Amino acid sequence: MKQNNSKKVVRLQFDRQAEKFSRWSVTKNEDYAGYYYDFCRMMHEDRLLDVSCGSGEFCLFCAQNITHATGVDLSDKMIALAKQQSQAFGITNTTFRCGDAVSLPDESGIFSIVISKSAFHHYSEHDSIFKEMKRCCRQQGRISIQDIVAYDDKYVNDFFESFEQLVDAAHMVTCSRDFILDLYQQHDVEILSTMEVAIDLNLNDYLNHAVRSDKDTVRLIQRIETGLKDDIIKNYFHYKKNDLFFKRNVFLVLGQKKIF
Repeated sequence: MKQNNSKKVVRLQFDRQAEKFSRWSVTKNEDYAGYYYDFCRMMHEDRLLDVSCGSGEFCLFCAQNITHATGVDLSDKMIALAKQQSQAFGITNTTFRCGDAVSLPDESGIFSIVISKSAFHHYSEHDSIFKEMKRCCRQQGRISIQDIVAYDDKYVNDFFESFEQLVDAAHMVTCSRDFILDLYQQHDVEILSTMEVAIDLNLNDYLNHAVRSDKDTVRLIQRIETGLKDDIIKNYFHYKKNDLFFKRNVFLVLGQKKIF
């Protein structure tokens, strides 16, 4: 029941904030998309499955240089936006459909690369989702996860978990890098490469990518003010000119499905 309720929260939240999310500078950042595209070793002959594709920006970016890109997302409004953008840009080698990541609406073994980009912190059923990603991937195909990862210091991580949950009600849990690597090892997927990148996020821009209640907005402002006064937490925030930024690490993993 708890898992079903969490999915309802995620679906509702992303339906509500689909347009904000699609306009977000991080979503639209083609430098980030290009970096991940290269990390995934994309090739012209690739058929991509993007699990929890959001409003489809990465699929559309990749589709210009690969054979086909398919995006699946829980949110109807995200998928509607993805389809609209595909039509507006005249990109015809894409497919977007609604679906649950724990039971993907795709045949087994038909994609050369299966990814989940910036979505694992919205999941509560990581193991089941990874199984589905592997099922949809062909033998010797590639499986990649890209997402924010937990801070090493528990005190710091606890602060930012409460912060993230106030920013976006769809936030479930930030996984550790070890947790993500264990998924590959437990499911016998060979790890080809990993990368961890430290990024600075503009706080105001970050807050505006999601929607929240007035009550949560007040609590969020209070949480930020508390963090800026904390001798440890304040070191994770800094100003650039007049804008406040905070630090996050993004972890990337690329693996290969073995032949059995």
